Amino acid sequence: MILCCIVLSVPVMAQPEAPRGMAFDVYIRLEHGMTEGELVLRAGRPDHQSLDNPRDGVKTFYYYPTPANPHLTTVTLRSGRIANIERIRRNP
Repeated sequence: MILCCIVLSVPVMAQPEAPRGMAFDVYIRLEHGMTEGELVLRAGRPDHQSLDNPRDGVKTFYYYPTPANPHLTTVTLRSGRIANIERIRRNP
C-alpha cells in the first residue's frame, strides 16, 4: 500500500511532441491578413508560439523543420491577423 502511494505521488514528465512542421502546399496558401483561426485551421497548431508584445497583440508561431520538410516556418500575427510569413531552409 505504501509503495502504491509513493509511485502515484511521483510527477510524470510529459514527453515533448515531435515537430509537425508545415508542408509546402499549406505554406503557399497562407496570406497576409488571414486570421489566426484560419492559420490554425490550415496549418494546425504550431510547434511553438511566443507572445512578443501583449499590448499590440503580436505573437509568433513557429513550425519546426522535420526530416520530410527541412524548413523553419515563422508566422507573425498582429492583432490576430497574419502580418509576416518567413520560411527558411535548415540543414539537417
